[in-house]
Amino acid sequence: TVGWADGHVSTYSYEGLRRACPCAECRGGHAGMAEPVDPIVFELPSLMTYEIEELRPAGHYALQITWGDGHSSGLFRWETLRGYG
Repeated sequence: TVGWADGHVSTYSYEGLRRACPCAECRGGHAGMAEPVDPIVFELPSLMTYEIEELRPAGHYALQITWGDGHSSGLFRWETLRGYG
């Protein structure tokens, strides 16, 4: 859950965040990184259980998530997260 400065609150499922991971590995290479993620990934039923080990800011522009399996290369830009919900 993210509370934004304008009072809006967004809630994201762990699985939705993992499906939307913006890194090259998860997006099928660098060319896929430019493709937008369909926000419906946050509404799909859960097929797996994901754990988040750590959340930390990446500068002032993004959020880095370290997942239970050690994956941590995706940086979620704040404006992208806001666009998801």
